[in-house]
Amino acid sequence: MSRRIAPLLISVVVIVVVGIFAALLSSVIWPGQVAHLAPIFCEAPTSSAMVVSDTFSDGDGTSTNFTLYCVGPRGQTVDAGWLLPFLVLWGVYSLVLAIVVGVVGVNRRRRPND
Repeated sequence: MSRRIAPLLISVVVIVVVGIFAALLSSVIWPGQVAHLAPIFCEAPTSSAMVVSDTFSDGDGTSTNFTLYCVGPRGQTVDAGWLLPFLVLWGVYSLVLAIVVGVVGVNRRRRPND
């Protein structure tokens, strides 16, 4: 592997992994952020979004599932799921991280060594 490709590959892997953790942790802390993706997943007439959490207990412990629902003006709902909105959120977080890493990398190269 060349000397330039290895750091780039490592940066991409770190961005992807940190993006996964950032999306997962932020989804647990604030599940409602997925509702901001309504323009992508909700079509007319169900253009409003709502995140519903279902918590249930079984013998192994307590589980919570989050689901994005698209809601219409008359109360009709469409289940948009959770996986696709989460993947879009992961992509957004990874893109933001990539931009930050790119800007930092460019600024480090421009600065003369002291």
